[in-house]
Amino acid sequence: MEKSIKAATLKKEQVLVSCHVSNGPGAKWKCKEFDVFMCRACKEKGHGKLKYSQSHEVATINDIQDTLADSTEVWSEIITWVLNSYTTSVPTDSFLSCSIDDIVYIFYNVKLTECVFIKGKILKASLKVLQTYPLPMFNFTLNRNSEVIFTNISSEKKSPVRMISSSDEIRIVMDPKPMLLTALHVNKDNELLYGQATGGYITERLKFSYRGPPRLGVFCPHSFAITPIDNIVLLDNLNNALHVLNSKGILLALQSLVKLNIVIASALCIDNEELLLIGCRGVDGQTGKIHVVKIADRFM
Repeated sequence: MEKSIKAATLKKEQVLVSCHVSNGPGAKWKCKEFDVFMCRACKEKGHGKLKYSQSHEVATINDIQDTLADSTEVWSEIITWVLNSYTTSVPTDSFLSCSIDDIVYIFYNVKLTECVFIKGKILKASLKVLQTYPLPMFNFTLNRNSEVIFTNISSEKKSPVRMISSSDEIRIVMDPKPMLLTALHVNKDNELLYGQATGGYITERLKFSYRGPPRLGVFCPHSFAITPIDNIVLLDNLNNALHVLNSKGILLALQSLVKLNIVIASALCIDNEELLLIGCRGVDGQTGKIHVVKIADRFM
């Protein structure tokens, strides 16, 4: 893929740090033991009154200069190059996923009656469609063997977990009744994780929550991708921007996609060459697009 558009000049900009306890703006202190930022109210009424935390070292943000995560400044460059752009065959690339050999899976489900799942291959000049599946999908993921695991849309009476094998055979791999599964994910250990519509339980402790910088107003996360060093790339659909967080939920970078001519972005995935694919909705009746971009090395 040839480099076609160079991203904006590297710089930093001021962004307020949110309180990790209340999620409100204006955090000015950090507990080094808990590794969390706090506003004045949470520092005095919460952290300061707990016996086991009274001996913890608390520093002001102005005193912490060792890393980007500890600063009120974040990078404004995430994308360094736009390498190529491809036109797809559906109005919107609702979800993307990548596997080996430049294979990309595109899912369109804006209208429940028009679900389309596409397996394609990224070539130098175009996106070649290898297979189209008119399946009533709701969510999908890929396992270690690049087999597609998916659930049905909620209007279907039955919602077993199905698999599309490498030979295009479709079979049921799990029947979750009476649960209705709405989200699927395969982790690094090839274990299938799932979320359910009702009656679900959270067994893990909440690690963090992120609401975006207050100056943006409404924050609308629509898709995300995880980099090899466990940074989180968030697609902010409403502001047409990318946010990069570290594994602790601290904002590292924020970049608008408008100047790169990437508009109405809707989906993200990272391929095996560590390039970011950004799926977009078509403009003025056109079909969707996929932009292949290079992320700054500091985040990868």
